[in-house]
Amino acid sequence: MDKISINKNQFSDLLNLRNNVFFPLKKFVNLKEFNKILKNKKFKNSFFPFPIFFGVSKKIYFKVKNKKKLEIFYKKKKLLRAENIIYYNLNKRKVAKIIYGKNYLKHPYYKKFIQDNYRFMSFDIKNYNKKNMKHKYFMSPVDFKKKYKINSLNNLSSFHTRNVPHSVHQWIHSFLFNKFGALLIQPLVGQYRKDEYNDDLIVKSNKLAAKIFKSKKVLSIPFFSYPRYAGFREAALHALVRKNYGCTHFWVGRDHAGYKKFYGYMQSQSFCKKNEDKLKIKIIALKEPFYCNKCNIIKNSKCLNRNCKKKNIIKISGSHIRTLLKAKKKIPKYLMSPKISSLLTKSSLIN
Repeated sequence: MDKISINKNQFSDLLNLRNNVFFPLKKFVNLKEFNKILKNKKFKNSFFPFPIFFGVSKKIYFKVKNKKKLEIFYKKKKLLRAENIIYYNLNKRKVAKIIYGKNYLKHPYYKKFIQDNYRFMSFDIKNYNKKNMKHKYFMSPVDFKKKYKINSLNNLSSFHTRNVPHSVHQWIHSFLFNKFGALLIQPLVGQYRKDEYNDDLIVKSNKLAAKIFKSKKVLSIPFFSYPRYAGFREAALHALVRKNYGCTHFWVGRDHAGYKKFYGYMQSQSFCKKNEDKLKIKIIALKEPFYCNKCNIIKNSKCLNRNCKKKNIIKISGSHIRTLLKAKKKIPKYLMSPKISSLLTKSSLIN
C-alpha cells in the first residue's frame, strides 16, 4: 500500500482531532463541511469558526491522486490507514480572503497556504495506532481533567499565549486567578517563524509563571498546535479548545491570533464576546494592560494620579523584549520578572 508522510502541523491537528480538543470536529473536514464552516461558522448544527483541513502539495497529489487507501506516517512511524479518500479543491484565493481579509495577498501565511494545499483530502481513519500518536507536549482533555480533578472546580479561567510571559501576562494571570479562583495558563507550542521563542522555553517559562502563585489551582500545560494568524476566527477556535479542556472562562486579547493590521482593532474580542453563548464559555475581553512609569505599576484603566500623562504610559510587547534579547541587552524589571528573564538567551529564539 502507498504511504505518505505528514508534517508537524498535520500531526498536531490529527492528534487534537482524535482526542476531542477540536470537538465537535473529530476528523478533517470534507468539501461541504469546509464551505459551511467558512460561510456559516457551523459544523453540522454546532458553532465552529475555523476549518481543520488536510492538504497535500502538488508533488504528493500527483503521486497519490488515484489512491483510495493510504498509510500515513509521521517521522517514520505509522499512524493510521486512510480509507475512502476523497480529493477536492477550493478557490484558495477566495478562502484566503475570507480568513485573512481583503489584504490576504500580503498575509505571511497566504503563500504557505497555497503551497501546502494544492489539493485537500477527506478520509476515514482506520487502524489508528495509539502508541505512535503521542507527543511530549500533548495532554488530552480527558487526561487533563482526570489528573487535575477539573470537574471539582466551580470555575476555571484560561489564558492563551505563544510567548514567554512578560509583566502584562502576569498581571492578567493574577487578575484571572483572583477573580475566578483557578487558572489554566496554556501556551501554544508549534512555532515555526524565525525569531519566535522555541517550544521548550515557552513551556518552561509558563510553568514557572504558574508556580509563582504557589497554588494547586494555577496550572500550566501546553496547547500542542501552531499559530494560524487567522484573527477572530482563530481566537474563537482557541476559546472552544479551552471549553473542551473544562475551562469556564477565557481571556481574549485585543489582537488575539492577529498579525499586524490584517484584522480590525479589538475584532477578536468583539467577535468572541458576540458569540459567547454559542462558544459555551464566558469571554473575558478587557482593555489592554499597560505600564505607567510614574506610578510604577501595571494597570488596565486610567491612572488615578492626575499628574500621569500619556507619555508615562508604556505598552508592553513580546516583540520589543525579543528585540532586546537579540541585541543582548538587559530586560528591565517592568517588562519581565527577573525570574523569567533569567531563562532567556539569544539562543532562545528560532533561527
